[in-house]
Amino acid sequence: MSIKFCPKCNNILIPEKISEEEFIEKCSFCGYSRKFTGKPVIMKDKIIHKKTGEKILKDENEFATYHNKCQKCGYDKAQIIDMGIFYSDEDNLILLKCGKCGWSKRIGRKVS
Repeated sequence: MSIKFCPKCNNILIPEKISEEEFIEKCSFCGYSRKFTGKPVIMKDKIIHKKTGEKILKDENEFATYHNKCQKCGYDKAQIIDMGIFYSDEDNLILLKCGKCGWSKRIGRKVS
């Protein structure tokens, strides 16, 4: 399967399921759609394994391994993101990004 683009606005056409056997390719930007022949591997909001039909994509972030309770949604795992330094006399900017809702919290040393 190759990526196909909208002839009107050049955005990616996303396959959507109409019925068990029918699919359409639809542009989410301008609304252009056309009939799709075959069965797509990638569909809107999920990725399906070609042979088993199993969902691969999850709602949670797979890189969220650090134990930290989110202040917004209460999820207990976060991803650590090190943004580096902007000036030579600053500490690194480190963020904890929630694995479920994506809310970020800045952590680091406080300088007075």
